[in-house]
Amino acid sequence: MNQSPGCFTGMSSAWRWLTGLFTMSAAAPDGAGTCSTSSAASAANGGNQREGVSFAALPAEVTPAIAECLSSYADLCAFRRIDKGRHGTLTPTVLLPILQRLLVVLPSAVGLGSLVVCLIPQLPLPEALSHGCCITALIKELSRRLWMMERGGSWARWKPVLEMLYLLRGKRPLVLGDDNFGVFGSRAAFMRETETIRQWKMLSWGVTIGSHQRPLMDGDKIRDRSFGYRLPTLLTKPSPHFPHDTFDPADPPTDDCGTYATYTSMAAFVLRGWLGDGGHTSCARYWLSDRFTSAASRRVSELLAAPPSDVAQWGATVFDKRPGWHYRLVVFGSEAMGEGDMAVIELTASGDLTDSGDWTMGAWRLVHIYTTESAPHDQTRSVVMRVLGDHLGGMVWRRERET
Repeated sequence: MNQSPGCFTGMSSAWRWLTGLFTMSAAAPDGAGTCSTSSAASAANGGNQREGVSFAALPAEVTPAIAECLSSYADLCAFRRIDKGRHGTLTPTVLLPILQRLLVVLPSAVGLGSLVVCLIPQLPLPEALSHGCCITALIKELSRRLWMMERGGSWARWKPVLEMLYLLRGKRPLVLGDDNFGVFGSRAAFMRETETIRQWKMLSWGVTIGSHQRPLMDGDKIRDRSFGYRLPTLLTKPSPHFPHDTFDPADPPTDDCGTYATYTSMAAFVLRGWLGDGGHTSCARYWLSDRFTSAASRRVSELLAAPPSDVAQWGATVFDKRPGWHYRLVVFGSEAMGEGDMAVIELTASGDLTDSGDWTMGAWRLVHIYTTESAPHDQTRSVVMRVLGDHLGGMVWRRERET
């Protein structure tokens, strides 16, 4: 198809404007610019950085194409940080597709991968409302959703839990729509809530579970497979059952028939129970010992005492529950197991209640291996051997129990 010289000139101006934009943003004080984009632009120009042009100078017919040039979250963020003078020249026609694209790529950018999909808002606007007012309302709602995701805190902590939900939902991603983003009536209410709670309220809204597909959450109550709806209590200070240096006020220890190391730990244990109940995972191996002085039992004790944050030890996410019996979940998601698969090592040490009311470690040690992988469970065996070690891992895999 023939292109007019004016069209080529316009696209060249658009490219020069983007080059200038990212050169500026790469040097921004907040350090949030995209140096890679600037480098790419420089390389495309033969290694010579070209001077940017005014956005207002761009021909109207090419400005919508700018959205197509912004392919990464960092690029889009840099675009949004342009100065007020440039921002005022953006028309809704240009801004709307950029905000829509940003909402699409944001879940992956904040660490949730493809487990979460943010729907583009479709507002039920009156027919009498002008097209311009509709676009303005859509931009306002898009901006609100982007603000909640960007200011929501560390979303990545939920990835292992969301992988469990992904399996429970028939390997379907979690879809966040109007109701999820409408859980909080105002930005102030959103920010007042504890970080993990505000995140979980958004993520869990509308999720149903079990054979009768009842809601996972009822207000602040969570539906446990064995005990029904229970109301967890967040602790405001470190728990004596876990090291004080692990206390995180954004994800605090949580009481609910025992104490979980974090609120996300509580959610992980609840969903682990539902995974087994619905046949989403199978128990590939089960091992136990009442010989607490044996080498295998001592290895279980060592693993229960190892810091959850020891990446070299685990290569997975670790969740804990105490006191009494000490339960630890070691969760391997798709990064270790392959797309759509999961393996969970559950380590357990029994507890004995003394006359003084304190708990001491009992004699029993247990290991459960749950997996979505089909037999012969080669990848599951690989992660089990790496974490448990040759001796304990071999006994578990050969089903050599010590009783």
